[in-house]
Amino acid sequence: MRNLTALLFLLSLCSLHLVSSFPTSFNHMTSCCSNTSTVKIPLKNIVTYWWTRNNCPIKAIVFETLNNKQRCVDPTAVWVNHHMKAVDLRNSTTVTAKP
Repeated sequence: MRNLTALLFLLSLCSLHLVSSFPTSFNHMTSCCSNTSTVKIPLKNIVTYWWTRNNCPIKAIVFETLNNKQRCVDPTAVWVNHHMKAVDLRNSTTVTAKP
């Protein structure tokens, strides 16, 4: 009986570890925007972005900022496309190591 209790306790700890280590960025794949903001976000504050899913009622770009806030914006806004390209360029730049 003691072995069974110890095994159940160990399994509980393992499952807790798996749940707590699941990446939080998964949330952006499962959420939709209820509205879009018209406020221009400063480029220096944007870390990354993604499109909402195809089955979302509002097609939007979600910008994630330095303080981990997510802002839904209209993809047809003039400034949004520029910010997306700048973030892509910034994130694709890699430092090459010298031999």
